[in-house]
Amino acid sequence: MELGGSADTCIGSTQGEASDHATTCAWLAKRSIAVILVRDIAWLVSLTMPSMSQPECLIAERLHEPAHRFSDVSYRGIPWNLNHLDAFTFKTDLGLGGDITVLVLFSCHCFTHSFRWDARPTDLIPDDEIYDHGKERRVLDPQRYKLSRRYLREIVIQLPSRRITVANENQPNFVTLENMNEDGTTTLYAVFFEAERDRIRKRRMVLRIQSAYVLDKGLTKRQEKAGKIGFATLLRAAYLGKKVRR
Repeated sequence: MELGGSADTCIGSTQGEASDHATTCAWLAKRSIAVILVRDIAWLVSLTMPSMSQPECLIAERLHEPAHRFSDVSYRGIPWNLNHLDAFTFKTDLGLGGDITVLVLFSCHCFTHSFRWDARPTDLIPDDEIYDHGKERRVLDPQRYKLSRRYLREIVIQLPSRRITVANENQPNFVTLENMNEDGTTTLYAVFFEAERDRIRKRRMVLRIQSAYVLDKGLTKRQEKAGKIGFATLLRAAYLGKKVRR
């Protein structure tokens, strides 16, 4: 009999052995309960303790503010759902005497490209391929849209454990890269972002995902030589207004 089995399987075979079997079954039942309790405790601990093999991720909190949400658009009559680009917040401890709330905002550049990036003359681009939100007009980009749905939000959630480099120290802004290919070749999906201290709300920062697209020509020489920086380090520098150097 397995120690983890049910006490219901302990049944005496003869009347003379009933007392001994009863004692044995009672002991085994207690032992089974103890094993189950230990197993359950281990399971509960596994839920509260982070796995060493899992990348460090942000704990996102979805917002429901219309100002931080894109309206659905249509590309050639096909609706695009942009709810994966809804703003969200997370809290982080930067060693500044308490948690800092970080608001993550996505730009329309994550699913559009500029007119100058389009091979067609501007007047030949159909109206149902143009995105106009009042402040700027751009061209809807199917590739950027599909990649944003598949990769972007997860990449942002994993920023604490990803390799981040300084894209431009004068702005400053940063970039993290995702190699999308599994066959040994390289196709880099670049996510550019910036961070700054909120000018209105106390103990809050804004993390803007400026753009995300495939680097068709690969990395530039500057990008290849760019220095790494930790996510918490760049957030702390931005909050304190310190210059970030690569």
